[in-house]
Amino acid sequence: MNRMAGCINDHLKRYGGLAAGREDEQKRYFAEKRLYALQIETTDACQQGCIFCYAGSTPREHHGLTSDEIRGLLRDAAALEIRAIDWLGGDPLVRPDWYELMQYARSLGLVNNVWTSGLPLKSKEVAARVHEVSEGGFVSVHVDSITPEVYAKLHRGGNPHFIEAIVEGVDNLLALGKPADMMINCITYTSLQGPEDAIKTMRWWFCEKGLRTCLTMFNPAGMGAEWRSLEPQLDEVQRVYTERDRIDYGGDNISIAAMDTDKYYCGTMATVTFTGDVTPCSVIREGVANIRTTPFRDIVARHLDTLVHAALHDVQNLPNPCNDCVNNAHCWGCRASAYHYSGDADGLDPKCWLIRTALTSDSFSVNNNLQKSTDEEIGLKP
Repeated sequence: MNRMAGCINDHLKRYGGLAAGREDEQKRYFAEKRLYALQIETTDACQQGCIFCYAGSTPREHHGLTSDEIRGLLRDAAALEIRAIDWLGGDPLVRPDWYELMQYARSLGLVNNVWTSGLPLKSKEVAARVHEVSEGGFVSVHVDSITPEVYAKLHRGGNPHFIEAIVEGVDNLLALGKPADMMINCITYTSLQGPEDAIKTMRWWFCEKGLRTCLTMFNPAGMGAEWRSLEPQLDEVQRVYTERDRIDYGGDNISIAAMDTDKYYCGTMATVTFTGDVTPCSVIREGVANIRTTPFRDIVARHLDTLVHAALHDVQNLPNPCNDCVNNAHCWGCRASAYHYSGDADGLDPKCWLIRTALTSDSFSVNNNLQKSTDEEIGLKP
């Protein structure tokens, strides 16, 4: 068996969940149609310069929540028995008071999950503080490509040295004792890098650093609205995401298709953007209300079903053919892709190749032929 196959088969199987060690609790919240995690975009500033950034981030902050607004959100989250705060941006670690805010969240009994570009972690002092405040939570970094030439095409300014800086930051956290399975590398998959490079990057992170990949589908949101040419085609989506399943979750044919997390995370989460809008997802930028005009707890009371896609929690309410899919115990399609590509956040995800398979076959099943053909194509047969 080759080294890559050995890495995959030895890896703990998970199906896109981010509540490590608390999966049963999150599934209970899902069954009760409650919020388990709150994503807070504290700033729109980020140094990385992704050309497709859904938040429209630039190196200098133009929008951001005030410290008082964030502390109020944290208090409301604790009162609602939300369990985790996902810190987003921009890059949340470029905000001057990020450490104090995350300490405050911990004092309220909340778990901190940190979604950073990874660049600030090059500082050992920053890495040490992140390690402290993210105890029990995960840290995500963002390297779309480990290939300098491809990375340069995907980022304004195209600084390939950013790869080295982010890898150094990951090494800092690993040296401090952050478990590799509590860290993630995030990739936004676009046609510009292509399947070969995405697969190469996922392999590298997993076998060199032990990090799984959070593979996010490109959506024409934010800056991405100007880059519709980056939309991947269904065949390459199938190739890349099938390989993601193999690396992250093992070879048992379970798939979460073109999602980056399972339905238990998506169905128990809401986002507050850096302008105060409350949305079902950070990639869905249109909010149901704004915390600057309506208290967050009131917004949740009025719009909870929309935020958690409540109807879809019953698999029989999933659109056909998803309601009969063998993967619907974990997957319900990417709600952001459904929103941006088909206009309905509760509708079909047009980036799921399994739908095409279902609609062009006599019966809807995911069989071993899909996995075997993918294995042979990318050279991963033992």
